[in-house]
Amino acid sequence: MEINIIDILLHAANVVILYFFMRWLLYKPVNKFLKQREDIIEKRIKDAEEKEAMAVAKNAEYEELLDKAHAEAAEIIRRSSDLAKDHSKEIIDAAEAQAKDMIERANKDIENKKNQEKENMKREITDMAVQIAGKVLEREISHDDNKRIIDDFFTKVG
Repeated sequence: MEINIIDILLHAANVVILYFFMRWLLYKPVNKFLKQREDIIEKRIKDAEEKEAMAVAKNAEYEELLDKAHAEAAEIIRRSSDLAKDHSKEIIDAAEAQAKDMIERANKDIENKKNQEKENMKREITDMAVQIAGKVLEREISHDDNKRIIDDFFTKVG
């Protein structure tokens, strides 16, 4: 076997040409494809990080809103409690005023009844006095009899 330099150079040239051809045909497209995939993956990672940052920010915002809502609920409960206390005080005051009014009306009714009874007693006394006077006129009574009848009358009435 002889070594043929031309064959070696041709083989070397073929290898070099094949290397560049394969690099152009396979390596660059595959490398380009891998670079695109890498860019897509990096973009997705960046998007995921942004979304995670947004989620963390939203979570903090929701926590803040939740704390605010709890504070507002506590304030509403406090105001409702104060309002209920005020309302109950108003109801109690109204009931006390109504009770006072009822007591005053009852006292007035009692006073009216007393006055009516006094008037009735006066009428009865007048009627009795008229009856006594009639009896006195029917028969002649002495001054002592008259005094005794009147005293008896007032003892019965009084």
